[in-house]
Amino acid sequence: MPKHSTRTSYLLPLTFVLLLLGAGCQKPQPPAASPSTAAPTPTPAAPAAAPPSTALVAPAPLGPPPPDTPSVPSAPPSAADTVAPTPLPTVPPEPAAAIPRIIRITAKQWEWQPAEIRIRKDERVVLEITNLDVPHGFSLPDFQVNELLSPMSTTRVAFTATKVGRFDFACSVVCGRGHAGMRGVLVVE
Repeated sequence: MPKHSTRTSYLLPLTFVLLLLGAGCQKPQPPAASPSTAAPTPTPAAPAAAPPSTALVAPAPLGPPPPDTPSVPSAPPSAADTVAPTPLPTVPPEPAAAIPRIIRITAKQWEWQPAEIRIRKDERVVLEITNLDVPHGFSLPDFQVNELLSPMSTTRVAFTATKVGRFDFACSVVCGRGHAGMRGVLVVE
């Protein structure tokens, strides 16, 4: 047998083996699906070390559409498309009568200064009574007020004058021989 045929007999099987090995090393390609039978398949998230994807994505159009493409104008928003804001509730301001009027009174043996106080009906008042000496008391029974006044201190008494008239107030603690004359009047107009 000639030498030429021996070489060919070795080359042919070797080429065939190399072709098979080369074909086995390639990545298998999925069969192409027709558009009518293709079903979308979810793509699992790739791990961080995965090689970059080789899928081709169509680029997004940049800028306005080409002049030969007719554009559809959008309709302006109508009242039915918008939601009116809900107004916040308003708190009416307090009337000036709600702010109490402060009246300063001094208590000392055996008098009130001033001895007459004038206020308006439905007026909210705060009496700041400063006691300059011995224990006294402030009693205004028509408005259910009765407070003890400690020596050398100021006591605040608040009430609303709900009725018109002249109302007596007096010391409600026996404070000495002039105690009976320690009286005053509240005039509500």
